[in-house]
Amino acid sequence: MLPANPLRGEAEVRIGAIDFRIAVTFSGLARLSDAIGARTLDELYGRLLGFEPKAVACAVRCLIVADDEDHISALSAKILDDGNISAADQLAWRGAVEKALSAHIAAGTVRRDERTASQIAGDAVLGKPVSPS
Repeated sequence: MLPANPLRGEAEVRIGAIDFRIAVTFSGLARLSDAIGARTLDELYGRLLGFEPKAVACAVRCLIVADDEDHISALSAKILDDGNISAADQLAWRGAVEKALSAHIAAGTVRRDERTASQIAGDAVLGKPVSPS
């Protein structure tokens, strides 16, 4: 498995005996929101961190990083098999969701930075934060 790329909102997670990657993207969040009927990002985030079974099952399918649709289906089925996933996976899941969502937000913030390279370098020399946040 390739390492997670935080610039793409990815995070590694281990559920049961299976290691995989999730990626938080706006389209993935939209699919997940539709699947579980969440109306706001706050509601979606709370349900994911709370390890709500339906939210987690749908999130695995909507946020998983895999080569193609067949691989997504097969890997999702293995991850969500009752012999693999349990409530004991909540902390690992929570950490991955927090990491992936934070990376997604950070990447979006960087894309909105309209300073020139010279201004960014000047800010860095003056000890100002490199990112606009």
